Amino acid sequence: MKASILINPNAGKQIILHELVGLYDAFAATGDQPVMELTVSPQQSDAAFGRALEQRPDVIVCCGGDGTLSSTADRLLRAGADLPLGYILAGTTNDFASFLGLPKEPAQAAELITAGSAEPIDVGRFGSRYFVYVASFGAFTQTSYATTQSLKNSLGHLAYIIEGIKELPTLQSYAVRVETVEGDIYEGDYLFGSMSNSTSLGGVIKLDASKVNATDGRFELSLVKRPKNLYELHRILVALKGGKTAEELITFVHTAGASFSCAEPMPWSLDGEYASGGTDVKVEALPGALRLFR
Repeated sequence: MKASILINPNAGKQIILHELVGLYDAFAATGDQPVMELTVSPQQSDAAFGRALEQRPDVIVCCGGDGTLSSTADRLLRAGADLPLGYILAGTTNDFASFLGLPKEPAQAAELITAGSAEPIDVGRFGSRYFVYVASFGAFTQTSYATTQSLKNSLGHLAYIIEGIKELPTLQSYAVRVETVEGDIYEGDYLFGSMSNSTSLGGVIKLDASKVNATDGRFELSLVKRPKNLYELHRILVALKGGKTAEELITFVHTAGASFSCAEPMPWSLDGEYASGGTDVKVEALPGALRLFR
């Protein structure tokens, strides 16, 4: 197996740097020497990905957190490259990897890639940008990209909780009209909204595992109404943290896609990374668009 391995050395607590020799040996044991590159900026990642494609590998492997997985998948799909993707966890929360049950240990992840097979999973498209498991607006969407890497490294998952709590005093809602591709329309003053394909969002919000399927061609649309008082806010937080969508303040439906309209531009988050959405955004699920070792 000829592998091109792209590594984000800043992910998590930089533990992946102690695993490089083992990873190299694991892929070299398949008969082909892997090419490994460290990338610490989007520009470096773009250049490294371009070089990886030129090497005509059998697989692209990314090492990092959810953001690394998302950006690599986006580059792969934009390039139209018919290549499978391997993912070696090295981040802080790893929401999507936990949902899929991917190995947490780099050595086990490497074994899964070298000895296993890639299976198709659904991904999302936000305008022209591809994402892996969540596009969201409103409360908690800034949590992932506002949390500093040093805080993530020192406090781990708790860092996201802290950043989320800091948002509470300045919660802003948006008057949004949402129309699904199936024709359903929802309008309201929403504190939070998302199109997701995972049971955990930003390490803060949970969804019932029995209601989420990574390969059903549909994402989960969640819309949370603006609370009128602290009691309603408490109900919302308890429901989101406990994965309880049977709450009158929360709309939860399965859909193949939806269009969002708002009178003012809304900032979005794609897999924890900032995205400018403008006033009109289309989000769609792409069935089986990415082949991932899992």
